[in-house]
Amino acid sequence: MPHQVHQRKFGRESGHRSGMLRNLALSVLRYERVKTTEAKAKEVRGHVDRLIGLGKDGSLAARRRAHALLPEPAIVEKLFTDLAARYGDRTSGYVRLTRLGHRVGDSAPMTLLELMPAAGESAAAEEAAEEKKPKRRRLGLPRRSASRTKEADAEPEKAAPVAKKSTAKKSTAKKTSTTKKGTAAKRST
Repeated sequence: MPHQVHQRKFGRESGHRSGMLRNLALSVLRYERVKTTEAKAKEVRGHVDRLIGLGKDGSLAARRRAHALLPEPAIVEKLFTDLAARYGDRTSGYVRLTRLGHRVGDSAPMTLLELMPAAGESAAAEEAAEEKKPKRRRLGLPRRSASRTKEADAEPEKAAPVAKKSTAKKSTAKKTSTTKKGTAAKRST
């Protein structure tokens, strides 16, 4: 009886599943944040932790194992230089999961999977994000200024009757009949 085999199957065969997780780990290392389903995010965070551990090891054998797992040499180089230096003092927990809600199509729980910032970067990044964060506006009706709403409540305006323009519709029956005759004449000749 297989004990402690905890792996999500995702309804895929083993080759497809391993390729999907490899590509997702590659995207996390490349873009440093990926939006995916909660189950995939929980499964791939162990892969990313293992890869960053290889980068922190820095040996030739670790570099060869990383090349075997990741198909892009530029990402392997980033793993061994930038990310290894960023997480020098951290032993694990390189990935943060943030729940985003449910997907519209199938109501799957979505998660933002992102690499944790370095210890000094986190405070500066949060301050910069607060400064750049735009104000949220509600969708729907346009906003009214406070003075305009007070005036509208005090004196309701009378709507002036709108004069309707009479538009004469042109007959298109003659045009269609002539074109039909013209095409019929062209076909017969």
